[in-house]
Amino acid sequence: MNDQDDALNIVWVADNDTLASWCDYWAQLPVIAVDTEFIRRSTYFPIIGLIQISEGDKAVLIDPLNIDEWSPLRALMVNPSVMKVFHACSEDLDVFDQLLGVLPIPFYDTQIGEAYASAQWSLSYVKLIHEYLKIEVAKDETRSDWTQRPLTEAQQRYAALDVVYLAKVYPLQVARLQEKDMLDWVLEDAESLKWQYQMNADPEQNWDGVKTAWRLSPAGLTLLRLLFIWRDEQARQENVPKGQILKDRTLWSLSKLMPTHHKAISEAEELTGRQHRLYGERILEKVALVNELSADEYQLPLEAPLPSQAGELTKQIKSFVREKANALSIAPEAMMKRKLLDPIVRHLFDGTAIDWRNPAMTGWRRDIIVNPVLEKFKTS
Repeated sequence: MNDQDDALNIVWVADNDTLASWCDYWAQLPVIAVDTEFIRRSTYFPIIGLIQISEGDKAVLIDPLNIDEWSPLRALMVNPSVMKVFHACSEDLDVFDQLLGVLPIPFYDTQIGEAYASAQWSLSYVKLIHEYLKIEVAKDETRSDWTQRPLTEAQQRYAALDVVYLAKVYPLQVARLQEKDMLDWVLEDAESLKWQYQMNADPEQNWDGVKTAWRLSPAGLTLLRLLFIWRDEQARQENVPKGQILKDRTLWSLSKLMPTHHKAISEAEELTGRQHRLYGERILEKVALVNELSADEYQLPLEAPLPSQAGELTKQIKSFVREKANALSIAPEAMMKRKLLDPIVRHLFDGTAIDWRNPAMTGWRRDIIVNPVLEKFKTS
């Protein structure tokens, strides 16, 4: 334990009126640090155990098990005058999306920020706090049951320090970024992260991410899309992980088989008897629907992976990106992630058009790295 912990001011909020009062207070501030604690072992939706907010002084622990009026917090989360600071916030976005039906606006992620401030990629919270505050943070409550009541003193302290320290780090990190003139870059990446979260959460947008989906016929791809979207709906209804309904490999296998009777369904890879009993008829319904379509209504074929000849081009671009990142003292992974690298390589290799809708492909990256890569390697 640190001396800094001794004066920790923890406030427990477990009723609607008190939460509303705190939200009124936070709405007057420029910045708040936010974190959540939840369980997600056997459910589709996270089971929210705690929400923590701090301005750097008081740590307010909000009990979602006893509050049912969330409109004040919802309004706070979308208040454009209040910056919400998180660390590694992708799962927190999911919590607020499910609980409040909104994503925080505006928000800032200190893990993203540190990739620019000190070129450290995916830095843990423990290392972040030590980097800025020289404090050792214990993470012994990480696997706690946050739905138990009452929470232990250790759990409350752990949860409180997550946001108190984060609020203290934020201005220090921002100062470093302003010295490098990169604060706007971090804010752009936060928006990009939110865009990526929305894409990942939408089965209509990511069904084609199933491994080796490109090997399927147009009819098989059409079935894969229908099964993928249905599986997400079913998992939501049952509140179970998607793989408990059907694994990706099973979806792919069914789409390859195009089964028209139960015996054929039983040949699908990694399909359990229970899954067959529960969902066999729905699978046959989807196959029948595909079989009623004409060929021009099928999904278009997906692009095959780039051939091995593209490997050398990929290596050259990675090396170029690394040099650029080193010159700017930022993490290479922040400059160009794999999901950006692949479409750029494909464009240079075979002329495939680049999808400029991805915000991570535009903004500062377009001038600093994307256009320079395209210019340098356009004749490769």
